[in-house]
Order: sequence, then structure tokens, then C-alpha cells
Amino acid sequence: PIFNLCKLNAMQVISNHISKEDKYTFAFNELSNFMGMKNLNKIEAYDVSHISGENAVASCVVFSKSGPEKKNYRLFNIPKDLWGNDVGSINHVIQRRIKYYDDPKIKPDLLLIDGGKSQLNFVSKVINESRHNDLKVISIVKGANRVRATETIIGEAGILELDKYSKAFLLLQEVRDESHRFAIQAQRKKK
Repeated sequence: PIFNLCKLNAMQVISNHISKEDKYTFAFNELSNFMGMKNLNKIEAYDVSHISGENAVASCVVFSKSGPEKKNYRLFNIPKDLWGNDVGSINHVIQRRIKYYDDPKIKPDLLLIDGGKSQLNFVSKVINESRHNDLKVISIVKGANRVRATETIIGEAGILELDKYSKAFLLLQEVRDESHRFAIQAQRKKK
């Protein structure tokens, strides 16, 4: 009886893992099609966190078709002179990170920035002026009163009209939430 229970448990674990991978693969493919991208296998997302403009840190989280790649997460301390300056902070982080994109194993296919048009424009400018100008950059803007499913996704060409219930939209929300969680956790530790 114990053996059968162990076997059943192991089969459930495998099944859960496969369905999780299917979930991410489906969402990545849906987002790839929506954005007209040939290959979308890796997303890096960035978020800047500070309390009243102090102890600023930025997070970089990485997702692939198998889900979050926690071993590839990165944290960046923001120099004191940039504390409270979200645009300057994200610009600083991308300038530091971009040199690692020379390694194809590290380079993502899509950058997701938590922030508005100004953050998107700054990051796009840095990317477009680099040798990695094939990288797509989008941003996710919190909606009115920070209510879920009211976020706006912005690309370089303007607003991306993604269905709020699509797997692609839910993936972007999840990736943003994870970058936010990771940044806040690090920021609290720093404080």
C-alpha cells in the first residue's frame, strides 16, 4: 500500500510539472504570436524598489517556457544619487546588464519594464543604440488605483491591446508581480 501511495504521489508531481510547463509554453507562444515575434523563449523583467526614495534596488527576474528561472535572478544596488529617480535607476541597471547579453545563453528575447512610457523610452533608447537592438522592449503600467487587470501594456509602437484574460496577459502580470516581489524582498533586507 505504501509503495502504491508513493507511486501515485510521484505520478501527480510529474503531471503537475508537465502541466506547469504546458501553461508557460502556451502563454509564451500566445505572446509571441501577438507580438509578431519568431522566437520568444526568454523574458527578463525589471522593477525598481525604494522606500520614500531611499535604499533603492532593482530586480531582474527571468522566465522561460518552463517558468521562473530563479537561479538567473539578479539584484542591482542603485547609486545614492539616483535614489528616487525611477527612469535614471532603470537606465543605470540596463546599462550594467546589457554587456552580459553578448552571451546568447543569457540574452533574453523580450524585456519587460515595470513603469510607464518614459521608462520604456529610456530602455528602448539604450537597447536600440546597442548591438542588441533586435531585442523587444515593452512596459506594463499599473491601472487606475493599481487594480489588477487594468494594467496597460505599452510597446515602442504604442499600446498593445492584449485580451486581459489571455494567457499572454496573465503571463506578463505574473512576471511583473515576481519582479516586484523580488525587488521588495531585497529592498526590505537592505533596509
